[in-house]
Amino acid sequence: MSKIQSVTLTQGRSGESVVADLVNLRDKNVEDFDLLWQPLLQEFGQDDKAVSWRFKQQLAERQPNWEGYAIEYDSLTQGLLLLETQYHGSFFDGGNKLVYVEIIMTAPWNRRGLQRSPEFTGVGRQMMQFSRQRSLELGYQGRVGLKALPGAIGFYERIGMSCLELEPEEIVDPEDALPYFEYRALRQSEDREYDN
Repeated sequence: MSKIQSVTLTQGRSGESVVADLVNLRDKNVEDFDLLWQPLLQEFGQDDKAVSWRFKQQLAERQPNWEGYAIEYDSLTQGLLLLETQYHGSFFDGGNKLVYVEIIMTAPWNRRGLQRSPEFTGVGRQMMQFSRQRSLELGYQGRVGLKALPGAIGFYERIGMSCLELEPEEIVDPEDALPYFEYRALRQSEDREYDN
């Protein structure tokens, strides 16, 4: 296992904190997605056969601008994250580079929309905090961008991301219709607090 850092999750039923591992995306995470996540997503009518984490893993292993990560706890993959780190610019800060979240997913058993009481909460928040950390490490001042699926808009608003509203005439293709969110650059005082 290529552990990067420990992260804290909260057990949904007890409210107790647990320490999980944030790791580089590996075969075991892809297998968990294919063998454990997909059947549950199919059961809930949320299967997305277009999502190939095997392809995303290969992309992250072969292309220097792509990075794949997972959060693991109790030998299970709890969340998956794919970042693009070189070719996206900020819509709010004059086109300055940012880390782009290509895709972020939490395990079906951690989703409030699928489980009355999720197994763990905080998976998405931890992955977004790590994305911001990577942005700082790369010298992008904490800038992170992404397109949000409709069911995730409230989450991105709650974690303090700014939304770019496009006018209807600015929408060129259907993906442009998805709301775009960004973490803006951190001020130096925030940057120091974030590192602690």
